[in-house]
Amino acid sequence: MNRVVVAIYIDPDFYPPTINAILNLAEKFKEVIVISRNNSEVSYPFPSNVTVKKVGKFTTVRDSEKKGMMFKAFSFLQFTRTICKYTCSKKTDLLVVYDSIPLLSFFVIKPFLGNRKKIWYHNHDMPSIHHIRKFSIGWFSAKYERKAMKSINYFSLPSSDRLEFYPNLDTNLQYFTIPNYPSLKVYHAAGSKVPATYKLKIIFQGFIGYGHALEEMIELLKEKIEGLELQLILKGSVKDEYKEKLSALAKQFGVSDKLIWIGIGPYADLPALTASCDIGIAVHKKTDNVSRTLGTASNKIYEYAASGLPVILYNIEQFEKYLSKYSWTFFSDGSLGSLRENLVTILKQLPEISKAARRDFENELNFEEQFNKTIKVIEASFTK
Repeated sequence: MNRVVVAIYIDPDFYPPTINAILNLAEKFKEVIVISRNNSEVSYPFPSNVTVKKVGKFTTVRDSEKKGMMFKAFSFLQFTRTICKYTCSKKTDLLVVYDSIPLLSFFVIKPFLGNRKKIWYHNHDMPSIHHIRKFSIGWFSAKYERKAMKSINYFSLPSSDRLEFYPNLDTNLQYFTIPNYPSLKVYHAAGSKVPATYKLKIIFQGFIGYGHALEEMIELLKEKIEGLELQLILKGSVKDEYKEKLSALAKQFGVSDKLIWIGIGPYADLPALTASCDIGIAVHKKTDNVSRTLGTASNKIYEYAASGLPVILYNIEQFEKYLSKYSWTFFSDGSLGSLRENLVTILKQLPEISKAARRDFENELNFEEQFNKTIKVIEASFTK
């Protein structure tokens, strides 16, 4: 196949599963064109046949959210025009749109594409029109999502449980589930953990906010577990008010030196950071539709496993359904006592479960496992 155009509204460096897809698409297509807005000053080191087109002047995601409607409308039109430019080319065989805003762009330019282009829609996070400001770009994308989907060829989600939110799909539409597992191309061989001698490093990566038992973890930092000091690393984006709250809590318990903040950085740097830690936190207490269907959609869980880290999860049905069979998963209600119990149990078997986590990633919980099956089906449809 010649060229695939990949469109995602926010820089792919913020969406690891998209990076994983691009890396694998680069093996199947002669050329990969990636179109996003200019939200990151760095770019993932993709193969030489991948070209990243960042639209507009550099603006952080947080700053772009604060901009007025005129800026947002112009930014969307620039993005859409760029998709049209590269997709209309005879060289392009496939357009992959990630999430509902690029799907809206496709819907706008559809009359110019003809009928020969194949369209693949993958949704990371389901849009809810009831939680989006009316008449915003996101609102329009949610409003027209189902109508736009009538013109696509392939549809995929990171969790099959989310299919219930897409009733009445066209019977001719080919559907795939592609879990948000990390890629073998990103998470290379990791050594198993050895018993810690003086410090236990616990990491939470992702958006840092309420509902992840972080307050309880900070209180736990004042204790020793099996004689070991604890350290909590918080990696990701955080709103100023919540960071101030957690910092004040750490100061209250006298553990400020044990709470480490690491902001947003290149995804290429994440595996080394994760591998330097001992345990991953993946507690999700929220109850919205996205949070209730995170079993195979929470990429941090599987990134921890790929790095040989045991994982502490919230004991909800969704996580137990997909993850209870693994020796490296431990379930908690998010309370101080439950977290403490998890840490004690983990420490007693850390080397063994670390090896098991990495082994399960290599054998089945990697992005390539399902993505390659999906690509084979799509390749076959081009020859029909």
